[in-house]
Amino acid sequence: MTTRFALCGLLCFAGANGALAESAATGPGPYVGLFGGAGSAISANLEQKGAVILNPSPTRLLPIKASGATGGAHVSFGGAQVGYSWDRWGSAQSKWGLKPAVELEGIYLGKHAPTGEMPVMPRALGMQYVTIPMTTGVLLANAVFTMQTPYSDTVFPYLGVGAGIASISIKGSDSANPSEPGINHFNSDPDASASAFALQLKAGLKAQMNKHLSLFAEYRYLSINSTNYTFGATDYPGVHLPTKPWNVSLGRQHYNLFAVGLQYAF
Repeated sequence: MTTRFALCGLLCFAGANGALAESAATGPGPYVGLFGGAGSAISANLEQKGAVILNPSPTRLLPIKASGATGGAHVSFGGAQVGYSWDRWGSAQSKWGLKPAVELEGIYLGKHAPTGEMPVMPRALGMQYVTIPMTTGVLLANAVFTMQTPYSDTVFPYLGVGAGIASISIKGSDSANPSEPGINHFNSDPDASASAFALQLKAGLKAQMNKHLSLFAEYRYLSINSTNYTFGATDYPGVHLPTKPWNVSLGRQHYNLFAVGLQYAF
């Protein structure tokens, strides 16, 4: 809803008068920006592997494997950017032009907790439900291209592409099986972290409010490569057989994100 109102506000600038357009024109130079918004994480593959230690011999193991997919999850996020833009590319006689810029951008994805519904092998063990509450920080280098058109001197569409690294932190994960109520199979250490390559595409509209300040609204697609985590062994003496530490693989993560923000050009 916030993004929808922001887009309406951006479009209103298209009717601004010529004097405002002239004062809003910006040249090359550095800029900074702040933004925030919300979106969703798309379903991703999830797999848990380990082994139960069969007493009395610690060398007798029952391999366990559960694999499936997480459901989607809502996510909120915020971030900051610093960039530099150049003069537009294009003929001085044409009202069409392309203005390039480069950015360094940091994004923080707030806590969200996708849950995987995963059939277990051996099948007699039923279904495993693995919840991984995570937060993610992403550092990206972007190339951004803003288009100047004959239709407005104050509202400009833009496209951007970026690449960088994502750092994922999981706190308080849970691996539960309905046949074993009250048991978290990661209980001895439910926390883990990993880093992975990240890719971003974004598209939006920017409204020039004055010579220095602009408002923008945009859609972002964020992709993070698959990651692997090690969680602690199941440790419930007298209640559950001990296990080896658990390995969990999370497939490529995909996010659809919608943001609004402000930029200040120096």
